[in-house]
Amino acid sequence: MAQSWREVQSPHFRVITDGSERDGRAVAKEFEQMRSVFALRFQNAALETGAPLLVFAVREPGLHALGPAFWKDRERASGEFFKGWEHQYAMVRLDSFGDQNQTVIFHEYTHSILHANTHWLPTWLDEGMAEFYAYTRFEGDRIFVGAPSIRFAHLQSDWLIPTSEVLTASSRTYAKDARRADLFYGEAWAMVHYMTFGQEMGGGAKLNSFMMLLNNGMPQAKAFEQTFGDLNVFERKLSIYTSQKAMVAGVLPPASGIDAKAYPARVLTPAEVEYELGSIAIAAHNVDLGREHLKAAEAADRSLAGPHEELGFLAWREGRDEEARGRWQKAVTLDPTRYRSAFALLMSGTPLRARTPLQLQDTEHALEALKLTAPKFAPIYVELALIEWRLGRMNDAYKNALVAEKLEPWRAGYNLLTGHILLEGNQPKVADEYARTVATRWFGTDHDEAVDLWNQVPVAAHGDGPALSLASPAGATVVRGTIITSYCDKGGLQLALQPDLQPDGAKALALKLVGAGRFESGFSDTLWMGEDHYTTCFHIAGLPAIVAYKADGSQTQQLLELEVRDDLPEPKKAVAVAETAKAAPASLQ
Repeated sequence: MAQSWREVQSPHFRVITDGSERDGRAVAKEFEQMRSVFALRFQNAALETGAPLLVFAVREPGLHALGPAFWKDRERASGEFFKGWEHQYAMVRLDSFGDQNQTVIFHEYTHSILHANTHWLPTWLDEGMAEFYAYTRFEGDRIFVGAPSIRFAHLQSDWLIPTSEVLTASSRTYAKDARRADLFYGEAWAMVHYMTFGQEMGGGAKLNSFMMLLNNGMPQAKAFEQTFGDLNVFERKLSIYTSQKAMVAGVLPPASGIDAKAYPARVLTPAEVEYELGSIAIAAHNVDLGREHLKAAEAADRSLAGPHEELGFLAWREGRDEEARGRWQKAVTLDPTRYRSAFALLMSGTPLRARTPLQLQDTEHALEALKLTAPKFAPIYVELALIEWRLGRMNDAYKNALVAEKLEPWRAGYNLLTGHILLEGNQPKVADEYARTVATRWFGTDHDEAVDLWNQVPVAAHGDGPALSLASPAGATVVRGTIITSYCDKGGLQLALQPDLQPDGAKALALKLVGAGRFESGFSDTLWMGEDHYTTCFHIAGLPAIVAYKADGSQTQQLLELEVRDDLPEPKKAVAVAETAKAAPASLQ
């Protein structure tokens, strides 16, 4: 590369920049200060997420190196945040950091902290908290928290959305109404601001109590009324609160022990620069640009492990499995700490369902060793739990499932894995609680997976509440079965499914389905390849699935919805689980 790129390493963040060392240290300091805000506000919170965060701090010309997707809209390119299963990337522009792009980045960073500490939050609270902390400002010896959102003016020029509607809104509610969506974000910020600084709110104590009730499983409506009182009264007080001409902000002391001058910095080699640029391009879904950078990195330094790892995952997503495994093996040989490659090598071979007990034990031992390198990589614990379940060691399976759930509590599938293990371990009532909690709080595939778990619970163990049912498209034909083949061509996804046994015990003829255009697709969180590497085109043959399709009498049916499930062990005789109580989730207090 023509320009020099540097790496600055603070205690909790890594910053890659084409600016000066001073620039990189200043950005790293801001992130360290933001982290300190969460440490002060959320006592005992988990501040490290499973997916490490890498910060790119670039000058405006440096956007060229990050690709046309950023450069074509200079305003939008002021800041971006890319969330993934294994990595998170924040991109900030040095010429405007501390301005609008800071709010974009800190909004998403707040989400990552919330999701590392809570099983679930209603959309308004998740977005309201992110907006509330997005406008944090660091000025001299003071930190200002809760400065007005850019949407504050909208609240004073438009009617508020009824609070009852705000509480039940999801990310899909205002997807087709930009004005309403903007008002929703502003009102969500105002509710959090009021719950933090409003009279009789205890400086945020009531908000913390409300969040604890949610994490302990209490329905939102009941928790809200118990904490904040009558909904109509709250709505009137919120309206008065938002009619103020100015809003207060909290003042926190500066974080102690932050010395940006002490952060080590170094100039990256050309190969390292190409690798880092390739990685963020792939995270931004610019695969062609990412591949170009990674190939350049490989050519510049064949001893660098990173390009082999990333090119391996690209090959995997494109169905070139042998090439992928060769790349991962090369990465591990060059750098034994490459846990992503080592994990992919372990899991991309024979499916767990087809491994012998001895092979399962060997895989278990390899995963246990991998834990030493990556103790916060939740998928390791998920696969350990699945292996131990297959080996009949339900206590061990339960313990590892709980670790995964604690590391990434936001993943519905990790909660459901714990529920399945509890059911297998003769704890049906607790399994019922897990199933109902997920089914009533998540939607899509997560909801339907929870319904399946609930249907496995004996009727006598079902708790209070209405019966649960799948959320299938209206008028669709819904079939369960096993995927025979899947591939993608110009016509879209081509899928063959062998339906399960019919009531008379006979197998139905295999279905041929085509997914042309947009169709709903989802998959289990516990699938080892995760959201970064999952594709319907490859690697789903042999897995259970639910399909919803439009039956029109032709040989090939139009696919409307595809839910790919993990191949969980077949239920066996119950084996007692030592710990019978549902684990208390980490909470923001």
